[in-house]
Amino acid sequence: MSWKDLAARLETTVQSLHRWRQMDGAPAEPNLEEWQAFKALRILGRDRPTSELVALKAELLREQIRRERGRNARESGEVIDREVVEAMLATLGQKLDALLTLKLTVELGPRMVGKNAAEMCVEGALIVDEIREVINANITLFETDVLAKSRDSNG
Repeated sequence: MSWKDLAARLETTVQSLHRWRQMDGAPAEPNLEEWQAFKALRILGRDRPTSELVALKAELLREQIRRERGRNARESGEVIDREVVEAMLATLGQKLDALLTLKLTVELGPRMVGKNAAEMCVEGALIVDEIREVINANITLFETDVLAKSRDSNG
């Protein structure tokens, strides 16, 4: 077997094989089995990508892309920090609790005194509309505050 044939069987170039021949412990003759063992021992040549390696590299690349897109979205203000949202939701929950307590515990009785069932239904619908109006106003305020806080925290 010639050195050129050996290089072809080892799936490498003649130049690479020539460099390998200069390494300590390299076989002196173009013997395929000896050279395969030497190549494996020294981890020489290019690794041929397996389907598993290709899948792992693709997954890694997708993860890097997702991370970069998330960072870009945060920097452009399209994403709101979780801590800011959690704080604002807690505040909205407290406001809603206070609103429901006011409307249903404090105002409901006096507003229903002397009314028949039909009038109570109308009055109840008015209370629901008042609650909805306050909630919508708070949500709008929440969105404005959250965006401002998120932009401040992102620099």
